Amino acid sequence: MFVILAVAIMPQTVLAVVGGNHSARPSAIDVQRNGDNGYRLILKSYRSSTVPAAQAELMPKVSELCAPRMASLGRYSFDMTEPVAGDTGKPTLLVLRQDIECGVAQSAEPSPPAQARAAPETATQEQVGRVEQQTRRYFEAKDQGRFSAAYELMAASLKQSISFETWKGKAGAFNAKAGAVKQRTISKITWYRNPPQVEPGLYVAVDFTSRFAEIDIHCGFLAWREQPDGKFALVREEENFLDKEIQKKLKPAEFEKVRQQFNCK
Repeated sequence: MFVILAVAIMPQTVLAVVGGNHSARPSAIDVQRNGDNGYRLILKSYRSSTVPAAQAELMPKVSELCAPRMASLGRYSFDMTEPVAGDTGKPTLLVLRQDIECGVAQSAEPSPPAQARAAPETATQEQVGRVEQQTRRYFEAKDQGRFSAAYELMAASLKQSISFETWKGKAGAFNAKAGAVKQRTISKITWYRNPPQVEPGLYVAVDFTSRFAEIDIHCGFLAWREQPDGKFALVREEENFLDKEIQKKLKPAEFEKVRQQFNCK
């Protein structure tokens, strides 16, 4: 789960036609680069009449663009053009502008598990307890909207890659979308000593799965690094999710493809 591969895609604009057995005109997706790890997709759809339906229509393209990295949906805007009453020659057109992000920004400190090739380390019971405690504190602070408390658990390197206001905005938007937390589960803990390509030290990767009122499929990992005082600071977080509205719009094969890519248990 922790092997995250980078995909090098040159800046480009691609026009893809979405087919299907529909009497309406075929949809079209314009794909534009949006930063180092993201895209802006512009969907012109004659078959989707709501934003969730249009987002579901985009999911196969989203998975294709981000593979093998994980994808998440960001900000969007849309326009709806409806025909004049009695004019059956002009179908309804929905134009959705959707931002997506593939994995985390390259400026963030690389995850130790993504880089490490050596055998995992072992840890003392005290260290395990500290990591579990920090993980609970981090999730509780995020879930309760205490964003300053959660941000303070991050290492300086992670704070340098994303400002508090930017991170707070993303965390707040996720909470609004996800609704009340129903379950948080630590599924695996893996330790690494002095992995390559990162600052030497003891690192630990914490796999987790979660459920929310509006999200059933949610998983990811937290990467912590031990500090000189024995505490652990967060150096990377990655989460992947699919909300219920989009999930309902996906065909079984499309849903299975997304679920497997997320690797949620």
